[in-house]
Amino acid sequence: MPTASTAKKVTTPRKRRTRKVTATAPKSAPLNNTKSTTIMEEVKAEAPKVETKVTTTSWIERVKELDGFSLIVLPLIFLEGFTKEILKATGYPVK
Repeated sequence: MPTASTAKKVTTPRKRRTRKVTATAPKSAPLNNTKSTTIMEEVKAEAPKVETKVTTTSWIERVKELDGFSLIVLPLIFLEGFTKEILKATGYPVK
């Protein structure tokens, strides 16, 4: 293990680092020579045109599609949910 010596060392001034500058920077060759416009035109030509018709139904039409059992059970489910929310708001513990 090296130990520190007690002899006085002679210090020399450090040399400053300088950057070497070249007259002109070498130009790199382009990596991709293909034209992007021709590729995009080919992709556009290949894409199939799809037309979708969206039909929206109102809540009245959806209720007409329900059967009798669903018409009875659905309000009971909503009543239970609203009751739980009201009890939570009043601070009553709900499981």
